[in-house]
Order: sequence, then C-alpha cells, then structure tokens
Amino acid sequence: MARPADPARPDRPARTARPVSLVVGEVVGAADLVDGIIDRIAEGALADGDRLPSTRALAEQTGLSRGTVVRAFDELAAAGFVESAHGSGTRVSAGAGLAARAGARTRGHADPVAPPTPEPRRGRSPRDLRPGIPDATLVDQRAWRAAARAAAAQGLAGLNPWEEPSPSLRAALAGHLRRHRGIAGAEPLLFDSSRSAIAALCAAFTAAPGHDRPPAVFHMEDPGYRGARLMAREQGLDVRLHPAEPGGLDAARLGTERAIVFTTPAHQFPLGHRMSVDRRVALVEWARRTGSLVIEDDYDGEFRYGVAPLPALVTLPGAADHVAYVGTSSKSVAPDLRVAWCLPPASLRRGVERWLVVHRRGPSSLPAEALAAFLESGAMDRHLARAARVYADRRGRLVAALARECPGLEVTGVEAGLHLCVVLLGYDDDEVVRALEERGWRTRPLSGQAESHAVAGLVLSYSRLTARDAAEFAVDLRRVLDRLAPR
Repeated sequence: MARPADPARPDRPARTARPVSLVVGEVVGAADLVDGIIDRIAEGALADGDRLPSTRALAEQTGLSRGTVVRAFDELAAAGFVESAHGSGTRVSAGAGLAARAGARTRGHADPVAPPTPEPRRGRSPRDLRPGIPDATLVDQRAWRAAARAAAAQGLAGLNPWEEPSPSLRAALAGHLRRHRGIAGAEPLLFDSSRSAIAALCAAFTAAPGHDRPPAVFHMEDPGYRGARLMAREQGLDVRLHPAEPGGLDAARLGTERAIVFTTPAHQFPLGHRMSVDRRVALVEWARRTGSLVIEDDYDGEFRYGVAPLPALVTLPGAADHVAYVGTSSKSVAPDLRVAWCLPPASLRRGVERWLVVHRRGPSSLPAEALAAFLESGAMDRHLARAARVYADRRGRLVAALARECPGLEVTGVEAGLHLCVVLLGYDDDEVVRALEERGWRTRPLSGQAESHAVAGLVLSYSRLTARDAAEFAVDLRRVLDRLAPR
C-alpha cells in the first residue's frame, strides 16, 4: 500500500513503501550497476525516498553475484546517493536526484573534451641558483622507490604522527647522527620542518623556570637565517642581531643574561663561514655559565669539501644540557619530504613534546617511514657519498669560473654546504639580480638576508649547476657588473 501524499505538499509525489521496479540495462559488474542506478535517478525514474530492491532480488534480476550488488550499494551509499536503515531497506537519499542531474557521480568519467595530461613534476631549472634546494636527481631512484614501497606496505596505523612519532625513523636517525655527526645516543623528536623545531625550542625555553621578566633575548648573526628570526619574533622574543664574522658568533658579545642563541656553525647561512673550534668551546661555556640555550641548526652539515669535520656543538663537553641540535632532510635528500628532527636538552624535552602535540607539526607518517627505510638500507650513506663528490665538482667549477671571469670578487663559504656567496661591494645587489634575471638566471641578493648589517652580494647554489652553465654564468655576471656602475 502506497504512503499518502503529503497534504502540505500536494505536488510532492508519495514515497513508495514497496521497492520500485528497477531496470538498469545490461550490467557486467558493480560499476555498471552503480552507473545505471544513478542514471535512473537523474532521469526521474527513481525519486528521492524510493526504496530499491533488495540485494538478493537485484542480483537475480541482473545476473550478478550478491556480493557484487552489495559492493555497488556500498559505493552508492558512500557517495550519498542511497541510505540504508535497519528494517526499512535501501532508499534513494534526499537530494540525490538534484545531485545526479547536476552530474555528480561516484567516480571520474572521461570528458568529451579530455583535459590535457599534466606534465610530471620537474625540479628547478639548472639556471635557478637560489639556495636551499639540492639536486634530487642524485638520489638513487630505485632505492628510493623501494623505501617508499616498504613504507606503503606497512599500511595506515591510524595514529597522530605528532603523538606517536615513527619509532623506525627515530632509530634510523640515531644511527645516522652517530655515523655522520658523531652524536651518540640520540633520541630525536620529529618535526615537519626546522622552523617548527626552532619555534618549539623557543616556546619550551621561555616557559621553563628562570624567566621572570619576558621577553627573552634571542641572539643570532646578521645576515642570517630569516626563518629563525621570524620564529623568534612570533614567540615574542627580543631579537638581537650581531654582525656575522669569519670565525663565527663571538660569545663575548652576548652579555651575561640567560638567553637563546641561534647559530649555523657548520656552514653559516648565508655567508658560509665555519665556526672555529675556540669559539665553539667558548659558546658552550657561555651557555653553561648563564643557563642559556644554544640552537644548533645543522642544515647542510653532511657536505664538506677538502676540510676536516668539526664536531657538532652538542658533542662538546658540557653541551648536552644547553645545546639543542636541529637537522633536516631538505638539503641531504629533498624538501619534498618535510621531515626534520631535533635533539633538545633533557630539561626541555617535555616542553618540546607538548608544543608538538598542541601545534601538530610532526612529519607525515608515509614520508617519515620511507626515509627510515632509506636510512636503514644504507642507501642514504651511499647517496651522501655520491652527492658530496658531485657537489664538490660543481662547486669547484663555479669557483674556478668566477676566478677566471671576475678575479676581483670575494667568494665566501666554499668549504661546505650547497651554496657560496659572492660579495659585491659598491653594487646594488638587487639591481644585479634583476639584470641577471634578464639573461635567464635566478639568483638571491645577499643584502636581503640581513636586517641591520647588510652586505651587498649574491647567494648562489651550485647544487644543480653544470660545468657549461657555470662558465656561462660567470661570463654573464662579468658583463652585468661591467655595465652597472658601482654606487
């Protein structure tokens, strides 16, 4: 017996208590059945509220197995076209007709005019010399795909990565840091970026006992890493800038109050200086004496050329309670991964973990597990060895080309990392950057990295620079400088 029409809506058809007759044409699988039912809804043969035949009856009608029909109903329900209730069967959902007539479907269909096939992602042009991006083509793609497959094979754990960080990556990183940076017994916390780690350390330090008159002081070199400066100011810290010097940050400049110091001692960003041993020791001693925190950002410390490795600050005597070590995969592998790590002092560890939970800035689980597999297989060690050889050659070719074409220029930061600086005293480096861009080169002005102690120059990455391009760039730079009058 049919349900009477709604008296308030005389134009509204009555919902049927019995299942309607459903003819969907020839079907050979669940997808055909789904498409046929949606087509019947769009045509109006099935109205909102109509009850569909049972899965058993529809299986007999179509010749499909009941399991296939159940899968089709599940797909329709997931897309919102039907709804099921215990004891009343499966009905067309309210609004399904409007959605079907508007073209909604459960899966993509070929358009009459097919959109263009998207091109695969490509890295930066070799003529883009802005710093910060390694050459991802140096990564052994077979090894990386194997690592990614191993990560995907684990399935989804249903965990928040900031609350349940990857134990496999933490263990693999502990071995990596021991082998490459001499850090024993590391228990890293995982982040989505070094900026997040810096923010967490600042927040944990300022919340710890001992700060009775905020804002806390944040010391760093200038020019320096703008991301650290931004994170410090977002935390409400009093940022104090010190001129960058060849030997590194001088602890004698820091005063006697408890504070935070940010430094990149392996390869100062952006000038590329290496902090001397005596200044490393003095900085750790200053932090111990004043109860301060030193944030050591080791962003590209794996790459050194013709020089002995200097110890990480965190490995020096007395440093464990006052130095936080920050590292990232962005320079060693690729920034696509969005994986960074931090070794906070024990006294700040709980505060950093609390910040992670509140701000949810841990890395995504899949790239974290893939990086773990890449490390555990030994592929990372092989990659770093190969990349160091290639980068050393590219660096050497660029340095030689600059010396040949622009012999009067000062070049800094050539002993480590993935970039160097060309100092351009007397020039407007923004003007030089614009002139080089007209010739097809993208570079970064050195003055833009400073706030109070600007130095004119160019920050140049050689990570993707071929020998031919190095020679051509040096020629173009000479021509630009010859044309532009010094200030």
